Amino acid sequence: MLKLHDELIEELAKSLMEQNYNPVVVTNHRLYARRFLDYLAERGMPVTMVTPAQVDQYFRHAVLCFQDRYGRPPSSRWHRLPQTAIGRLLRLAQGTWPPETEIESGAMLRHAICHDYGNWMRDERGLSDATIDARSREARRFLDWYFCRSGADDLSAMAVRDIDHYMDMRAIGLRRISLSGSAAWLRSLLRYLHQSGR
Repeated sequence: MLKLHDELIEELAKSLMEQNYNPVVVTNHRLYARRFLDYLAERGMPVTMVTPAQVDQYFRHAVLCFQDRYGRPPSSRWHRLPQTAIGRLLRLAQGTWPPETEIESGAMLRHAICHDYGNWMRDERGLSDATIDARSREARRFLDWYFCRSGADDLSAMAVRDIDHYMDMRAIGLRRISLSGSAAWLRSLLRYLHQSGR
């Protein structure tokens, strides 16, 4: 039996409360999930069949709505919280997100590393979903950058200079505290890669 939208939102809220999320975060996730589900309902799209392309389409729509309401475009970081909420909602509705079929063959190694890294953070380190999401975003960003730049098929040729170049690139436009967080999350990924023999 398909879950109703209200049931999905309640399940999302319950999951967050069980993980001791701040009530404000829970309220915001409920709001973002409701807006996304309303958007799907208006277009007759079942949540169980949503694709990443449709999520992108939703965010283009949400940006236009923001501009109409406030007379200016949202900040470049505006989408992060709604994107996290929608990702969690879609994992509840579909079982996995993003769908495996949406992963290009060239990105399979990166996906496998990020998937295993997420499991390691959850199972071995006992980190919260919010921390795992933040560190996973940095891991994907680094791996995408490294494989794109190097053209390598694995991580065996990675050197300290690659990490230095990445951090130089990340430093552009980031405040000191954000760069410090990025460096800490990258250290976590590198620690995992070393321990797992990758």
